[in-house]
Amino acid sequence: MLCVGAVVLLVYFLFFLMPSPIGKLVPAEDSYVEAKEVEVKADFSRGVDPRTVTLKVDGKDVTMKSTLSERSISSRLPLEEGKHEASLEVAAGGLMGTRSAEWSFVVDTVPPTISITSNSVKATGNGTQVEVSFKGKTDPGSTVRVGREEVPVSSKGAFTGKAVASRARSVEVTASDSAGNNVSAYIVTQKPTVAKGAHVSVFIASSDSDLGKMVDLVRRTELNALQIDLKDEAGTIASLIDAPLIKKANSAIDYYELDPVVDKMRFQDIYTICRIVVFKDPKLGKARPDLAVQDSGGGVWGKGQWMDPYSKEVWDYNVAVAVAAARAGFNEIQFDYVRFPSDGNTDACVYPNQDSRKPGEVIDGFLAYAREKLAPYNVFTSADVFGLTASEQGEMGIGQKVSDVAKRVDYISPMVYPSHYNPGEYKIKSPESNPGDTVARSIADFKKAVKGTRAKLRPWLQDFSLRVYYSPDMVRRQINACEEAGIKEWLLWDPDCSYSEDALEKSSS
Repeated sequence: MLCVGAVVLLVYFLFFLMPSPIGKLVPAEDSYVEAKEVEVKADFSRGVDPRTVTLKVDGKDVTMKSTLSERSISSRLPLEEGKHEASLEVAAGGLMGTRSAEWSFVVDTVPPTISITSNSVKATGNGTQVEVSFKGKTDPGSTVRVGREEVPVSSKGAFTGKAVASRARSVEVTASDSAGNNVSAYIVTQKPTVAKGAHVSVFIASSDSDLGKMVDLVRRTELNALQIDLKDEAGTIASLIDAPLIKKANSAIDYYELDPVVDKMRFQDIYTICRIVVFKDPKLGKARPDLAVQDSGGGVWGKGQWMDPYSKEVWDYNVAVAVAAARAGFNEIQFDYVRFPSDGNTDACVYPNQDSRKPGEVIDGFLAYAREKLAPYNVFTSADVFGLTASEQGEMGIGQKVSDVAKRVDYISPMVYPSHYNPGEYKIKSPESNPGDTVARSIADFKKAVKGTRAKLRPWLQDFSLRVYYSPDMVRRQINACEEAGIKEWLLWDPDCSYSEDALEKSSS
């Protein structure tokens, strides 16, 4: 019979000198895990009887869901965001008793937020590089970097930084959290251009000779920019773009190749704007009527030409086109028909994906989403809006709230065509016959609406005739009205792309 002293020595040996078989624990204590499916694991320093092992996560026994051997136990579990507790028991029996371990970890798969609140881009001596200064906000505790350089972050998440960069690429500012989640914001570094341009249709762009004539017009006149259709009102995508839904809609036609068209413009030092018609899309509506606006009386609304602006799938369809254009090197992506439908019995419109957001919030959401996806490509963004959306009529039920749109884009282009204003608008008896006055009044409203936002005004002007013949003088009066209002850039629209050269100043070069 062992004496009491011997028993004490044996217990001391087993519990204190002989180590616990529980070895490495995964995830490590107080670690962050960047995965929603987490491997919870423990290794054993010596063989144990698997029947004596119990693993719990957040109080629930997961042993039966685990892979168990004499040397380890492992369970892969879907876990929600936040802190989790794990515990392990090995019931050795006898004098060994039970050995246990408890540990905690945090599941964090959500990247921190980051926003650039202000920035300035200044050219350096050689002109090919720029000095970028910026301010921004992120989540407190996050780390912010530009390249390999860390940017100081305050306890409230504010940061200020500088970087020297190339004109050819956006500056990437990255925020990282403790789990290793990353998110980036981008600053466009390309040189802004005071653009004076004209619209070019798909069919003009697809013809070398016709596009050449447009280039020659730019060379002879004050024009320095061309806005080229890539996706038009018919839903036609003028270049072959590889995306599943585009293939299903059979909407991409090989009218022209993106890269050669952009290269041709760049060779002539022409600022390139890519036009993408967004929510009016007969081709997509025909291929996927479930994505179209529906009629409360049954079937699609308006022959299925209008897509549901609430649909994320429709957003991604158009953003895929925009990204292809940005990759090809367009200076700017311009979104047209970025609105809800306006013509017809809109009271009968049913939006399949409608949620609690109002139309203005939906359009704002799309423009913010598109800007985020385009940000890495060092491209400016712009949006076309109705000419009366800055007037007392407001967003006109189509979601074009000018003050919100102007916060999401670099340029906002109101379509201030005098022919589109009703008699008596702005107290002008015949706006169409008074292009200078009409444009001046509308521009005054838009200047007020965009004040304090990031966007610059670049209006669309009328160079086509409807009820009144538009002479070169009438086109020039619109240009003069813009410039007298301090708006130095503008775009001319003619669906036939036959522009009034006599309305334009001759090139000085």
